[in-house]
Amino acid sequence: MASGGNWVWSTVYKDYYYDTVNAYGQPVRVFAQQLAANPAPAPDSTQERVVPNNVRVTIPSFIAGTPETGWVEGLDSTYQMRNGLEARRFFVVGKVFSMLHSEPAGGQSAFDEFDEAYSFVRFGEMVYSTIRRFIVVEVRQGFVYALAISTYSNRGTLKPGCIPYEHTVVFSSGTDYRHCYFPGEYERGMTKQPIEVEPAHRSDPNLLMKRESRIRFSKQFAIEMNVKVKDLGHVRSEYMSTFLNYYREYIPR
Repeated sequence: MASGGNWVWSTVYKDYYYDTVNAYGQPVRVFAQQLAANPAPAPDSTQERVVPNNVRVTIPSFIAGTPETGWVEGLDSTYQMRNGLEARRFFVVGKVFSMLHSEPAGGQSAFDEFDEAYSFVRFGEMVYSTIRRFIVVEVRQGFVYALAISTYSNRGTLKPGCIPYEHTVVFSSGTDYRHCYFPGEYERGMTKQPIEVEPAHRSDPNLLMKRESRIRFSKQFAIEMNVKVKDLGHVRSEYMSTFLNYYREYIPR
């Protein structure tokens, strides 16, 4: 069927699969239906590297794309890479998106500071994937600056080490933000106005913000535009000015 390895029938997924590793030595399970649905070859990594190596090494907290692994995330095909005009239209200020960070089960995450709660283990605990959520605050040539959204192990800013005044609640349209606070968060300094996000699709509960979700304004991440992402929505226009003003409070002058 393919040259990637020995195909095995999965009684759970009703499909053939084989196990291999990606460009980073991480184990990946490839299903036949996945290959049939996404037959396009992986793009040339030298062409899709939108930020030159000599530039990216100078940018703190830079998250590079992985075009060499294909257009679609192997673990979840709803995460896709965009390039060219499509990327420029997608990565705009206020865009809310998620991306997957994957590693072999038992590995040490490179993103421990997020401690994001949206995580799962698939394919017999071969790969551990954690969902990272971001909001775009600046658009640059080939990459964006974004702020992370985290639940801090579902504890909000009450988790030890969090600085409440650097955060605020982020909530989905249709949610009463007053129900998103934990007792004591406001009193400890999380007094910034909550930020509302309009979901890309309200009918999909996976796109909605959990009540524990917090935006951290004091740390920005540079994210290459060729990462594989899922559209979660956008900051509502009436909140945009407040959102950006909070971000600018932490920009070095």
